[in-house]
Amino acid sequence: MLSSGFGKYLAPTSLGLGYAIIKIITLRLLNSDLAIFQDLTYQFLGGILLGFALRPVVIMIYWKWHTSILFFSLFLIVLGPIGQIFRKIIWGVQLDNNFWLLLIPEITAALGISILATILLPPPQKIITIGFIWRKFKIAFNLKVFLKFIFCGLIYALVYLILQSNFDESFSSPFWIDRVEKLLTLPTISAQYKIILLWLQGTLNAIILFPLFLVFLREKVELIVIFGSLLFIVAVFTPAFANFLRIEPLLLLDQVFIGFCLHFIYVSCLVFCFGKKGN
Repeated sequence: MLSSGFGKYLAPTSLGLGYAIIKIITLRLLNSDLAIFQDLTYQFLGGILLGFALRPVVIMIYWKWHTSILFFSLFLIVLGPIGQIFRKIIWGVQLDNNFWLLLIPEITAALGISILATILLPPPQKIITIGFIWRKFKIAFNLKVFLKFIFCGLIYALVYLILQSNFDESFSSPFWIDRVEKLLTLPTISAQYKIILLWLQGTLNAIILFPLFLVFLREKVELIVIFGSLLFIVAVFTPAFANFLRIEPLLLLDQVFIGFCLHFIYVSCLVFCFGKKGN
């Protein structure tokens, strides 16, 4: 078993190795030239961090194998590749062929990591099925929960704009309002679309995380630590670490710090809205 003792460290390390190998092999099959610029060591270290972040929610919830693979595949794809698409559009970055070629390995890695995590980190029991999650969701979902999704999405958008305009050193203006205006007026889409996209991204993240709140009952502080670390590492830290050599160091530091603050504030809002105290 890789869920206790030395296995606690061996399993995330194995996940890191699997993450790196899957990404590099997929990219080499798609475009061998792009694969040359990917550093296996950084991919491996980024995967290890991802493994440690996933471990609590994989092993502490009594998933059946198919439920675990399906949920974590969707979870990693929504927070990872889909989140990258949102960010690129918001920043006006062109989604060229290289972007899509680099995105496909992220998707295959998400699928691979979901399978490996389910195998390497089996829970003590296997009870929770897709049908069980769906029934819990239908019982819990109502107008109040829907409005909370919308509210959390709005919080995500507002916190993103506030943090990005205050701490991103690529904006030279000393005034906060000027920084926000510059961010919102970046091409290629309008300020209204940027806000809507941020709102949509925050709402989508809340929806994909909601099933965890239905089956993972802990103290709210514990939920903030576990889910905040999970979202931050999946959405920000692992992609940044894996692409360490391709990003300017100061810009990377800014984005990691902003991402850390954003996701922990956002998760605190989610826990306030959806968190239930365990028995």
